[in-house]
Amino acid sequence: MKKKLLTAALCLAVSFALSACGGNGADGTTAGKTDAATEGASQAAGSNTVVVAMGSGFSTLDPGYVYEKYPPLIVNACYENLFKFYSNDSAPEPCLADTYEFSEDGLTLTVKLKQDVTFASGNPMTSADVLFSINRCKNLQGNPSFICDTIESMEAPDDYTVVFHLTQPDSAILSKLTYSSTAVLDSAVVKEHGGTDAEDASSADTAQSYLDTASAGSGMYVMTSYIPDQEVVLEKNPNYWGEATNVDKFIIKIQPDANTQMMTLSGGDIDVAMNMTDDTMSELEGAENISIINGATKTVGFVMMNMDEAYGGPVSNPQVQNAIRKALDYTGIQTICGSGTITPYDIIQVGFMGSKGERPADYTNLEEAKALLAEAGYPDGFDVDLTVTDLDMEGILLTDLAQKIKDDLSQVGINVNIVSQPWAAGYGDAYRDGTLGFTVMYWGTDYNDPNVQLEFLPGGVVGKRAGWSADMDPELAAMYEKTMSATDNDARIAVLEEIQDAMYEHGPFIMVAQAPSHIGYNTRLEGVAISDPYALDLTLINVK
Repeated sequence: MKKKLLTAALCLAVSFALSACGGNGADGTTAGKTDAATEGASQAAGSNTVVVAMGSGFSTLDPGYVYEKYPPLIVNACYENLFKFYSNDSAPEPCLADTYEFSEDGLTLTVKLKQDVTFASGNPMTSADVLFSINRCKNLQGNPSFICDTIESMEAPDDYTVVFHLTQPDSAILSKLTYSSTAVLDSAVVKEHGGTDAEDASSADTAQSYLDTASAGSGMYVMTSYIPDQEVVLEKNPNYWGEATNVDKFIIKIQPDANTQMMTLSGGDIDVAMNMTDDTMSELEGAENISIINGATKTVGFVMMNMDEAYGGPVSNPQVQNAIRKALDYTGIQTICGSGTITPYDIIQVGFMGSKGERPADYTNLEEAKALLAEAGYPDGFDVDLTVTDLDMEGILLTDLAQKIKDDLSQVGINVNIVSQPWAAGYGDAYRDGTLGFTVMYWGTDYNDPNVQLEFLPGGVVGKRAGWSADMDPELAAMYEKTMSATDNDARIAVLEEIQDAMYEHGPFIMVAQAPSHIGYNTRLEGVAISDPYALDLTLINVK
C-alpha cells in the first residue's frame, strides 16, 4: 500500500497522464485591431514571427547554471521537464513523466516516462537522459544545484523508468523538478560538446559555451541565435513530438527601458512588452490594437544587510537592522513600484500557502527608528554605501528602489551613498559570494512552492549571501529541515508562520515589495498570460 505526501505539491493523485507538455492555452483578453501596429509587427518580422521585449539580459542559458529571472522563459520553450506548472495556481503536473508514485515513507519517487518523446536532434528521450541531466545539475555545483540537494541518488531500471531516492521526505520535490535547472537534456548532444554528469563536472564540464548559444532539448523551439544583451532567436523544433502552436519564430529583444518597450509596441516593432509600468500603460490606454494583462507575481524586492561586520559595517548590527525596518516608507515604496504592489509580512509571499499576508500599513515609525539607532551607538546616524545593480524587478528599476531607500533613511540620520555596479562587472559575483555590505535586490521563485523562500534562513543560499550562517541562529536554521520534511499541510503551514514571526523583526533581510506584472501585447496574438515560473509561457502563444 502506497501513501501520498499530503502537501500542495504532492496532493495530486498518484498517477497522471498528459498527451504532451505543450499545447494551446486560454486566449488572453483582447480588443479590436487597428491596421497600423498589427501590420507593422507582422510585416517587420513575418506573420508567424513574434517579437518579445524583456527588461534585462542574463549571464547564461545553460539549464544547469540558469538562476536569473528571464532565462526560464527561454529554457521552457526549448526544453521540457518531468513536471510542469500549467497555470500559476495549479500543482505541478506530469510533462515528460507519464505516471509517478511515492513510497509509503516518502523517501522514494518512481517516475514512468512517456515513450514517444524525441529531442530536436531526433534522438529518443530515455531514462539515461533524465539521470544525466539531473546529475549534471547537481555536480556542476552552480547556483541552482541546491535544488537537487534532497536527491541522494537515482537509478534507471529500464529505458522509461527513473527512481529517485531522497535523503528525507521533500514536500516540494515535484515543484523542484519543474525548474529550468532540472530540464531534461539530450545527453548525447551535450556530451559531444564537452558535457559530463560526473562528480567532477564543476571542473570537467565544458558544455556551457555551447548551451549558451544553442539548445539541446525536446521543447517546442530550438535556439538558433544569441547575441548577449541584445537578442535571442528561437525557431520551431522540426522534430517536436507534441502538439505545437502556430508561431514559427520568436525574436526576444533586450530592452531595459519601459518607454522604449511602449514605443516599439505601439509602433508595431514588437508584439509583446514584458515590462509595462503605470506610466506606459497610461500612454497606451485606448489603443485598439493593444491589450494589457495585469497579475500578481511572487517576485519580491528586498534589502540585504550583511551580518559580517567586515562587509556590513554598521548595518550588521541587529538594532540598526530594525531601525532601518522602521524607517522605510513601505507605502511610498509601493507607489514607486506601481499599482498592484504589496508588502509581504515577511519572507513568504502573498499567494503562497502559509503566507501571513501583508506587513501592516502603519508599521513605519521614525521615532522608534531613531531610538534604535541611539541604542546601537549611532545617535547621529552614520554614512553607508548602498550598492545597486543594473537590473529590474518586473520592470521596476532597482536604482529607483535604491533612491527611495536613500531618501527614507535620510529621515533618521543615515546618509546613504548609492554605488552603481553592473551585474556583469562584479555585482553578480559579489552578491553570490556574500561580499556586498548593503544592497537592494530581488528574488524570483525557482519553483512555485513556499519552500523556495527557506533559502533566506540562516545557512540558506541567500542567507549565506548576507553572511548569515546556520550556527548564528541554529533554532531558526533548524526550521528549514522541519518545513522540508512536513508531510501534511497543517504542519507545514504552522512552521512557515513560525518562521515569518521569527524573521518579522530579526535578521538581515527586509522584504520591501512584492511586484506586480503588467504585460502589453498586440491583439494579433492569443494565449499571452503572466506566468510565475516562466514570466511568460511562449508555448501557449498563437497568432490569430
